[in-house]
Amino acid sequence: MPVTDADLISPVEETQKSSSPSLLLSSAAFVGSLVEGACAILVASASAKLFVGLGAVAGAVKASRLHSDIVRIPVLLVSAAVALITLLVLWNSWRARNRSAARWRTKPMTLREKFSLAISVLASVLTLALVIGEAIEHPILHVH
Repeated sequence: MPVTDADLISPVEETQKSSSPSLLLSSAAFVGSLVEGACAILVASASAKLFVGLGAVAGAVKASRLHSDIVRIPVLLVSAAVALITLLVLWNSWRARNRSAARWRTKPMTLREKFSLAISVLASVLTLALVIGEAIEHPILHVH
């Protein structure tokens, strides 16, 4: 049986040739997992935001000092910013889930995931509505 050039290629050279695409693929997978982890943390924190917002409303009703502009305006701005960020994260996760490249790995959402998503969207939209309502109502009812 004659020996050809293909038989003389060492396994080390083949491993070195194939390790570069493997390294690139594993790096891309690692970066993707970091992004997905960050999205998961932001979505999971949406329910905590609801309780913080309810606590802030309860505290504002009790204390008139919390109703001063120096406290009220930053709280409204932070609430609106967090609500917009939450909606942006949810939109981005929906967009990424519905991309054609993700179709092969997409599993149907469970009832708990759908409920969590609905609560997050509802809380964010309600927060934005309350902030807009306060911005419109406050100058009318609380003339200085």
